[in-house]
Amino acid sequence: MSRGTLARLLGGGLLALLAACGDARPTAPRQFAVGITTRELVDDSRSTPANGDVPASPSRRLPTDIWYPAIPGPAGAGVDANGAMRDAPLDPAGAPYPLVFFVHGSMSFREQSTFLTTALARAGYVVAAADFPLTAASTPGGPSDLHFDLQVGDVAFLADRLAAASRDATDLLARAIDPAGGYAVSGHSTGGTVALLAAYAPDMHDPRVRAAIALAPCACFLDPPFFRTRSVPLLVMAGTDDLLVPYSDNGRRAYDLAPAPKVFALLIGGTHLFFTDFDIPDNLFPLEPTTSDSDIAVTVRRYGTGQPCNSIPAPGTDPLTTIDAQHARTTALVTAFADRVFRRDTRTLAQLEAAHDPLLVISSQ
Repeated sequence: MSRGTLARLLGGGLLALLAACGDARPTAPRQFAVGITTRELVDDSRSTPANGDVPASPSRRLPTDIWYPAIPGPAGAGVDANGAMRDAPLDPAGAPYPLVFFVHGSMSFREQSTFLTTALARAGYVVAAADFPLTAASTPGGPSDLHFDLQVGDVAFLADRLAAASRDATDLLARAIDPAGGYAVSGHSTGGTVALLAAYAPDMHDPRVRAAIALAPCACFLDPPFFRTRSVPLLVMAGTDDLLVPYSDNGRRAYDLAPAPKVFALLIGGTHLFFTDFDIPDNLFPLEPTTSDSDIAVTVRRYGTGQPCNSIPAPGTDPLTTIDAQHARTTALVTAFADRVFRRDTRTLAQLEAAHDPLLVISSQ
């Protein structure tokens, strides 16, 4: 096993530390081939804070993968395990496509949930995911949740860069997105909290955010006033057997406090790490859930004291689902929710709600 492969596997395991506003365009074709391209993006206008013994940097480095609907190429030519083709031509048939960002969890990396990023691209979305300072596993000095709120600005910067690429006729991503079309922010764990900040934070939300998709978000430290800034379509997903971010005082709390329109989906037997590509049990590492003294809670103390974090509920006891079952329900629901927001397609989401799936309980307002 190569050193790089080992580092990625360890990063995956240590993840444990971690509508109404739609346009009127017709629904895009449901299945596209998928392309992937990588950009080494740097924001020179914003700094990265010091991290332990590592000094501050005057810029923020954001290596970014972008998945997009593509024109199929020769079989097996530069195709990854998910079927995404490296630097394949953009498929113009459904362009411009809606834009979705994915924000990884703590001690993780941009490829942590390619099951979802690839599925969204296949459904007709452009999806971008970066290695974010300082939560990425590759962070010099070691990953940290301190200053994670600065990632809201990182997402806004990436949105600007993708808009510029879409306006450049010579770029691989020319006309990929509508530069004025806004975007959705999705994320897992700490990344799910970033999605909530981008949508609602009184002092730093981006008005271009059209939807937030939070998978097992840390939210026990967000008090009611935080959610009163604006109304944004929200999807929260969580698992009953999440040992790292208990759903009742995190994901469910965010759903209860947020204004409509909103959807909450509870995966019976679902876990924290099954929202990633890695078939790793939550109990692999003996870690404690977030408390009011955790770095993530301290960083955003302006939004709440974090006292609700200190009443940690008992672990769930439902029989564990499989990672494949959790992935299937996550991709189906996230895609249906995005289609409702960006394409005014309410049918698929309504069908999922009415399906009475024994592994998925959906509430909505």
